[in-house]
Amino acid sequence: MRSADPARILWCGALPPEEDDARRALEKAGFAIHANPPGASDPEDLLQNHLIFVEGGRLEDLQFCNRLRLKVGDSFIPILYLMSENQAALPFDGLETGVDAYLLRPFAPQVLLAQAQALLRIKDLHDRLVDKTAEVHQINKRLEAAHKKVDQELELARRIQQSFLPQSMPDVPRAKLAVLYLPSGRVGGDFYDAFRLDEHHVGFYVADAMGHGVPASLLTIFLKRGVRPKEIIGKEYRIIPPHEVLQRLNRDLVDQSLADNPFITMIYGVFNHHERTLRYSRAGHPFPLYVPADGEPQLWKGEGTLLGIVDTHYELQTQTVRPGDKILFYTDGLDSCTFENNPAGKESLLACAARYRAKPAADFIERLSADLIPQPDQPDDLTLLALEVVE
Repeated sequence: MRSADPARILWCGALPPEEDDARRALEKAGFAIHANPPGASDPEDLLQNHLIFVEGGRLEDLQFCNRLRLKVGDSFIPILYLMSENQAALPFDGLETGVDAYLLRPFAPQVLLAQAQALLRIKDLHDRLVDKTAEVHQINKRLEAAHKKVDQELELARRIQQSFLPQSMPDVPRAKLAVLYLPSGRVGGDFYDAFRLDEHHVGFYVADAMGHGVPASLLTIFLKRGVRPKEIIGKEYRIIPPHEVLQRLNRDLVDQSLADNPFITMIYGVFNHHERTLRYSRAGHPFPLYVPADGEPQLWKGEGTLLGIVDTHYELQTQTVRPGDKILFYTDGLDSCTFENNPAGKESLLACAARYRAKPAADFIERLSADLIPQPDQPDDLTLLALEVVE
């Protein structure tokens, strides 16, 4: 029992003289006994008791037990029904009216004491469980409040991250840009951007900070602030080549000396629509997919280390493209994709790209996404950015 006070027994009915020994045994064991006439009126201090003993013998006594149980309500106070041998047919009726246990006379004092102690243990266990339930309820309320706060913070992070993404693709002469951005959660680790550099050049990139949630989204914001596509020198400017952009960004990340190295992949490109040339560099990012107007799709392979690991140099690649060609830049959400009966990954991607090669850039990436990764099964963030060369 949790309280230091004696366990209180409410004895409803007159104690027969032959049970004085039983009463003394209870009091010696630390029980405090209070008597109340049965059926007269329900006691006002009912909930102060730990156990209730009811002297049985009549139908009215069982009805009295029922009234006691109703008054106790959600609280648990065990009721012990004391009955004579000639009432042996009543136990089931008593249990149905709310009696927890019964005892047949004559009984030894030790038997009544053992029964009282057993019922008290059950009550103590019940009360502890009620207290634990109340604690769990309070914990759940605090968790709900914390979850609500986290949800609000995630929503704020989502809005901030969305505000850093371009609202539309820039208009580019002799080319079209299209993008499909599908985060798997509220905030994700994928990030992209596209921007005019001058009258002939457009810059763009696709990046993937490994993981999900706020830490990954913070890295994407760092990328947004860290990409420097050109530098102003007096009244002139210089478009910084893609490999230099990645080298500077990588150096900035390495200089942060983060406790856990961020795993960031990225591909950065500059397209000269006047000359129809594409220069790009990759840092651990999936290879760009080249879909020519004529011929089979292929992956443009090249070297490139993840960002933020070590100070390194990045390879600059240059490709000349023709009208009708498309180049797809994407995140690793397509790495394990499947298309029809083709093996997962590279073969499925190439086969799907060949199927929809004739479609405009926006339709092309929509079909790739729909056929390669059905939305309910999307396990990771997915970004598709397509550059289509036109007349």
